[in-house]
Amino acid sequence: GALEEYIRRSQTILFFLSRGYFRSQNCLREIRASLAGNKPIVLVQEADPDKGGGTLEDLRAECPESLQPPIFDADWHLIVWLRIDDFRLLSLKLIAEALLLCTPAYAREASLPIYLPGELLGQTLTFAAQPVVLWASPANPGAKALADELADICPSGLTVTSSAEAPESATHMLLYLNLDTWSDERLAEQV
Repeated sequence: GALEEYIRRSQTILFFLSRGYFRSQNCLREIRASLAGNKPIVLVQEADPDKGGGTLEDLRAECPESLQPPIFDADWHLIVWLRIDDFRLLSLKLIAEALLLCTPAYAREASLPIYLPGELLGQTLTFAAQPVVLWASPANPGAKALADELADICPSGLTVTSSAEAPESATHMLLYLNLDTWSDERLAEQV
């Protein structure tokens, strides 16, 4: 049919996954035609439950079992669709990047330097107060590695220290939040 012809003529296929997507016969035709044609796929997951969104696990459970591995276990680009203005722009940026990375011109690239107007990644990072001494507590797992990354991308004026206690010279403390953040009782006292 026409749907299969559109898939055949397309370079990359984007699936916008929401609740009920896998119950649609036309959506299943689209998926099967894409897989049969070895088309690169970009998955966009609706995140808002009020707009038909679901967790990836819920969406997978709705998918026919035979299609689950090629859709959910393959290494396709997966972007979460977020509806708040600034986050929606980020979703659109990630979709654009994923689609471009599926084209022959960019297929060998891991990422592309795509920036939104006003985006911090497109600007040089500097500190208003010079010099800046950033203290990364050894009681905060991962903080030192992140502080070192910040020091690498800041052109000047950032020194990292990870002494047991905050030195008097420290102008800032980095608090790195992750699952292990509060595993060391010393950190709560330091913060």
